[in-house]
Amino acid sequence: MTDRNPSPQTPLPVGEGPSEKPVMRGNRRVLCHVDDVGEAGKGFVLKHIFKDKPDATMPVFLVPDGTDIHCYMNMCPHQGITLEPRPDTFLDVGRELIQCSTHGAKFRKEDGYCTKGPCIGKSLTKLPVMVDDDGMVLFGA
Repeated sequence: MTDRNPSPQTPLPVGEGPSEKPVMRGNRRVLCHVDDVGEAGKGFVLKHIFKDKPDATMPVFLVPDGTDIHCYMNMCPHQGITLEPRPDTFLDVGRELIQCSTHGAKFRKEDGYCTKGPCIGKSLTKLPVMVDDDGMVLFGA
């Protein structure tokens, strides 16, 4: 990995190789370009999360909400399992709510609050992201 500040056209390494470090902009991790987030969302397994735990991973996903992008931990509060039935498919058929494929729980996009299903009243863990001037989705506070 030689380019630490890629252009939107550059394919982004996200730490998938065993020794590969994530692409950073300041103290934020580059996830993808905003145009790479499909209408049903986009999932990632982040590596190199903790310096003292190099093998730890964090499953996260992005969902579009109008002009906003929201990021959540990919873990249902009901049973602690991942949400999507197929890769990069996090929303219900109407693209209105986040849906857990196992028990059909539904969550609001804007805050991850469960409105239907076995974990009603609980929420997904929301994580900080922002979109920079180049359209890159950056993870971290």
